[in-house]
Order: sequence, then C-alpha cells, then structure tokens
Amino acid sequence: MTNAATSAPPFGKEILKALQQVDRCGAFCTSGDMPLVMPGLEVANVGTIRLPLGKTQAAKLIRQCTQAPYGKGVETLVDTSVRCVWELDPKRFSLTNPQWNESIAKLVGDVEKALGLGDARLTPHLYKLLVYEKGSFFKPHRDGEKLDGMVATLVVALPAVHRGGELVVENEGQRHEIHFAGAASGHSLSFAAFYADCEHEVLPVSDGYRLCLVYNLTLTPARGKKTPRAPRTGQAVSKIASLLSNWPIGQQPVKLAITLDHRYSQQGLTLDALKGVDGSRANVLFEAAEQAGCLAHLALLTHWQSGSAEGGDYYGRYRNRRGRNRYRSWSYDDEDDDESASGEGTGYEMGEIYDHGLSVNDWSDRDGKKPAFGHMRLEEDEIVSAVPLDAWEVSREEFEGFTGNAGMTLERWYHRAAVVIWPRHNRFTVLCGAGTDAAIAGLETMVQQAKRARESEQAEARRDCLSFAKAILDDWQRSGGNRHFSMYDYSSYAPLRDKPDRSRVAGLLVDLDSPELMSRYIGHVMPGEPSLKLDRSFLAFGKQHGWSTFASALESLWDESNAATIGRNAELLALLCTKPDKDAERIDLCQRLAERAVDAVERLDGSTQVHDWRLRELDRAALLATLVKALVSVGADEPARRLVDHAALDEARYDLTEAHLKAVFSLEAWLSKHAERSLDAVASWVSYCRRELELRTASAPRAPTDFRREANWKCSCGICRELRQFLADPTASERGFPLAKDRRAHLHQVIDANRLDVTHETKRTGRPFTLVCKKSTASFDRAYEEFTRNRKSLKRICDLEKKLVASAAQGR
Repeated sequence: MTNAATSAPPFGKEILKALQQVDRCGAFCTSGDMPLVMPGLEVANVGTIRLPLGKTQAAKLIRQCTQAPYGKGVETLVDTSVRCVWELDPKRFSLTNPQWNESIAKLVGDVEKALGLGDARLTPHLYKLLVYEKGSFFKPHRDGEKLDGMVATLVVALPAVHRGGELVVENEGQRHEIHFAGAASGHSLSFAAFYADCEHEVLPVSDGYRLCLVYNLTLTPARGKKTPRAPRTGQAVSKIASLLSNWPIGQQPVKLAITLDHRYSQQGLTLDALKGVDGSRANVLFEAAEQAGCLAHLALLTHWQSGSAEGGDYYGRYRNRRGRNRYRSWSYDDEDDDESASGEGTGYEMGEIYDHGLSVNDWSDRDGKKPAFGHMRLEEDEIVSAVPLDAWEVSREEFEGFTGNAGMTLERWYHRAAVVIWPRHNRFTVLCGAGTDAAIAGLETMVQQAKRARESEQAEARRDCLSFAKAILDDWQRSGGNRHFSMYDYSSYAPLRDKPDRSRVAGLLVDLDSPELMSRYIGHVMPGEPSLKLDRSFLAFGKQHGWSTFASALESLWDESNAATIGRNAELLALLCTKPDKDAERIDLCQRLAERAVDAVERLDGSTQVHDWRLRELDRAALLATLVKALVSVGADEPARRLVDHAALDEARYDLTEAHLKAVFSLEAWLSKHAERSLDAVASWVSYCRRELELRTASAPRAPTDFRREANWKCSCGICRELRQFLADPTASERGFPLAKDRRAHLHQVIDANRLDVTHETKRTGRPFTLVCKKSTASFDRAYEEFTRNRKSLKRICDLEKKLVASAAQGR
C-alpha cells in the first residue's frame, strides 16, 4: 500500500506544508449568552442600578459619566464623530454581588478555550462601565495595550432593552457581527471576547440603552515568548487557494480528501466539534476552497481492510467452544479519548489483505448542514495525509475464527476526519460518479444556493442547476438508478441504512421550472423506480404549463406499469383525478389515463409470471379502492365498469373479503359523501358484493352432532391410517399415539398443515412418549365466525347501496 502523502497530486504536499503553518487552535473572537447572575451594580450618587436598565436610571447614570475618549497614536482624544459613548471609571461604581466574580472567572475559562490559549490562564481586569444611548457608536479601531500582557478584551452586556449597537469584529477579512441578543431583550446577560489586536467597531444604537462592563484580559507569557495575538491564517489560506485555483482541468484526481489529525466518531461530525488545531486547519481549507472556486465539505474518511488473522492464541482461547463460530469484536471509544486506543484489540495481526476500500460519508458543510451525498468512493491518489495509510491507528476491529474450510479472518476500520474538496467544474463528474443519491443531494444544495443568489446571478445559477439536473437524469436512465456506493458501506460494514428519498428530485424540477426535465423524469425515470412519487406541487405545475405537456410522459408511465409500480401509479392517478377544480384539460387527460390504468391491471393479471413475489404481495384492495376513487372523480364510467367486472371474475386474485369488501369499506365514507358522483359501475360493484354475501349468509353453519371429523389429506402411511380411523370414529374424542420422535413430528405436520380439528400435546412419560390428540370444533368455529362477519358486512353493504340508489334517484 502506498503512502497517501506521496501518491496525492503534486500540490498535495504543498497543501500539507501550508497547513503546518496553522499551529494554533481557536477563534479570534467568541460570544454568547451567560447565566443570569446580576452584578449588584451600585453607582456613586445614584445607588443600586436596577436591571434591565430603565430610562430614568439611565439618565441619572449618564449624568455621572464622562464622554469616552479614544487613542490616536500616543494621544488620547475626545471626538464624538469617532466615538460617541459615555464611560464610568471603576472608582465611581462597585459590583456588590459576591457571586459575580465567580461567574466572570468561569466565563474567562471558557474564553481561554475558545481563543485557543491552551493551558494559559487569563486574568480579568475591570476597565470601564459603558453606557450607549440612542445614536451612540464607536468607529472601527483596535484596542491599545492598556496593561502589560494584555491579550484580549471581554465585553459583558447587562440587561437593557435596545436595538442596534452590534459589535463587529474583523480579522484577516473574516467578520463577526455580535448582537448581544440576550442582553438586548432585557432578559439575559451576553458577552463577547476578542483578541485585542483585532479591528472592531460598535454600530449606532437606534433605540434604548446599551449597558456593558469592559474587562482587559491579561496573561504572563512564558519566558522568551511573545504575548499571543489573534490567529493569523491569511498566508496559509492564500497559498492553498492559489494551489487549488491551478487544479488541472480534466485530469485526475477530480477530488481531494485532506485528513485532519484527530479521530472522530460517525455521530455529530461538524466543524464546531473539531478538536485542537483541526478546527483552525479545516477553516483554512474551507476559506481557501471558497476563494479558489471549489466546494468543500467535512466528512468521515474510512479505510477498511479485510484479510487473514495471524498470531494470537486462538486454540488456547477457544478450545472449549468446538463446533461454534468463533467471533470477537473490538472498537475503541471515539468519544472518550482520541490519542490512544482503549482496549487491546483482538490480539491478532493483519496478514495477507484480501480486500480493502476507501470511502467518505457523514457529510457536513461549513454551516453545519448535512447534504445527503451518502457514501463516496475514494482512490488512494485522492487522499492528502501527513501520515501514510498503513500507519493510521485502528478505530475498530473484528475477528472471526475458523468456519468450515475458511481460515481465520480479521477486519479493520480506520476513521479520520477529512475536508473533501473538488473544483466547481468537477461537480458533475464527482457527484454523478458517486451515485444517484449523491448527485441529487448536490443538486439540492445548488438549488438552495440559486434561490439565495443575488438577482443578477440567479439566471446563471439556474442554468447551472438545469445542466446538472439534465446530467443526473441522463445518468439515471443509463444506470437504471442502480448506481450507488456498494451493498455494504466501509464505515461500518453493515447493509446500507435507509436510502434518501429520491422523489425530492421532482420538487427540485418544480423549483427550477423545467417542464421538459419533469416530463423526462416522469416518462423515463419513474417507470423503473417504484419509490419515486409526485406530490401536490405537481398539480400547480401541471396547470401552469398545461396538462398536454405531460400527457405523453404520464401515458408512458402507465404503459410500462408492472407489479412493483402499479400501486404507485394508481396513487398518482388519484392525485390527478381528485383535484377539486373543473379544468377540462386535466379531466380529459385523466379519462385517457383511466383507460390505460385498467389496461395495465388486466395485462398484469393476465401475466404468466406466477412466481413474481411482487404480484403475490400486491395489495389488491388498495389498488381497487384507489383506482375506483380516481375513476369516479372524473366520471370515467366505462373504465370503472371494466375494472370492477374484471375483479369480480378473477376470484383467485380478488377475494371477496380481502379485496372487494376491504376496498368498498375503505371508500364507504367517501362514496357516501360524494354519492352524487357515483357511477353505474360503483352501483354494480356494490350490488355484486351484496349478492355474494347473501349467498354466503343464506344458512348458518351447523355444529357437529358427533365426534366425526374431516380427514382430507394424501399421506397413506400406517400412522396416518390410524389417525383417519380416529377421526372417523363418531364416539371417540381423544386418543394417545405412543410414537418415536420422528413419527410424532410427522403427525404434528399433518395436523397443522391440514388444519384438522385436532389438538395435540406430547405426554412425556414412558417410552416412547405419547402424542395425545383431542378432537375440537375449530372448523365450525372458524365457519361461524366468518358467517357472523359476513352478516355484519352484508348490513353495511345494504346500507351503502340504499344511499347510492337514493342519490341516483335524486340526480335523475
């Protein structure tokens, strides 16, 4: 196996080299809300300040303040065109709540982690109390080093209802706008902390008062080290962006997976969850990709190996488990410790490697959204890693001992977080090559971005989306939608989990307003994939573009119906037919489709494919109900009559109880509500059900008058002859059969398979054991239960028939 760091494209080494410059974790600023612990603010000549700050106390507080100055070079100036805000020195106020300092200490600890200061400890120094009123602001500036070792500034906003006054912090082109939402609502405390050398400004307050405490955060740097400053990653971003911008068009590889240092679990892999310097490096890669016109995603990279297991003490460990499959599994706990594996593994070494694979899954973008790309294959030359593949630490291991002629096998999984990047011009190649689901997810992202694009860019974005959608449909037709990653995914070696809903393609085509592609989707893609559906958005789309636009595609869909798709097609027809309007074009199309629907049912039922399991499992009650409802809704009487007559004649497939009655009763409420629409075919169908039920309830089943029981089965062995004699005896209710195990099992099978009116129980005394058989009335009980059910069904059918007849009379 090759070293991924050297097999990657030439610029892969340069990317790694640039990333090595990013050796600090942490952000340049952090913000949020904090637990509501009031500071106990008391101001000289004012007293205790009640929070949230009210208008009256704000005025009193401002009278105690002075206009805040700003620094310009070595000068300190007051200029309200640059800084317009009131300040109060700590000598003029006090914070009396003893819990306040504890709250600040905890907050400072969180800031240390967020700013990536490692084990360094910050010390907070209260600097000023600031009051912003309507119109107050502070233009862009940097904080001077007010104290030795000053690293950062902490702003704690106290509850005071206001609008505006956002804090904007910038560093190397990155911009964070902090709204202090909790404090601005008057219900919470909010904070922001940032490196002192970052440029920042306070936007004008448009209403209310903004009240905040400002702290200088210092630390004593280690001997010979400079005071930390905001992370500088611009040079690395520029270098990597330049490399990505020169990605050769039309050459391999078409994508890169740049690995990060730590290992992660499959759950919750997002940019915010990255550990240590991984977060900073991932951000660099995302920023560089964006500048270079590339697409970047965070994903879990998995290297899977399967081979022979060598070493270990198999026989010593398993000598007492002969004849059984020996299997052991070990997995290190990703969540607890990513530096060393917990546990000792299975104790075996990997010998000859029979198979291996590389894949990425569990995707997320820079905003934490999770596109459904699914599993995507990787080639070794697409991996950029400072550590060779064969030096990665094992994340999971499974061992299986000798099974038949097979030797001991070992499987291993190696997980790494990676930032996967590909140029925009490779998007079609990468996503379509990764499979239909990945391509659909990519199109979904593109459509969302097109909706958010500026008006001047929307036309081009839509063209890109349409080109990609066409490429997806082309590939889908060629592959039959069967292009996917694998029967197994390398990340867990388990059958693939729930497949993404591919039907969302139809919604995307509606968003793109493409009737041409929608027609292709319906007529050429849907016939081959039963899971694809159309939702109600298609109704408005069809009316918008004219139903004749989609007529040929919908007719083709029905012409190609099979056991797997006919139920779906019936639901689509019902969707089109039950639309509550009088659109003549739609109704005309539905009536033509109704003819094709009945043709499809007759063709399918006349098929000789008796071994097709999908035909056996077809829910014919649901099919009947759905089609009848659709046909009634558009007045398609002739197709409806053909359908119900066909079903009445085919008793083998359309059982009275399981098909006809279930269908009728599922439509009972709808038919009663829309009785005026009901066709002659429906009346004929209900009448057929009534006549059949009348025949079945003409006489009640009669209970047996003696102990003679039915004995219809073919076997004529000696023990079966004895059983027949027992069943034919009008006086015997019970008999024991002393039999060996295999003969008892034979009688079990005969009794159960033929549903004989006999119960059986083995009496485990003596040799051989005795099978005790007792006659029952099970056949009569079943027949009487069915008779009772049929009588209830007959009453329901008669009531429904009366309603339909009455409605028909009123209509005439």
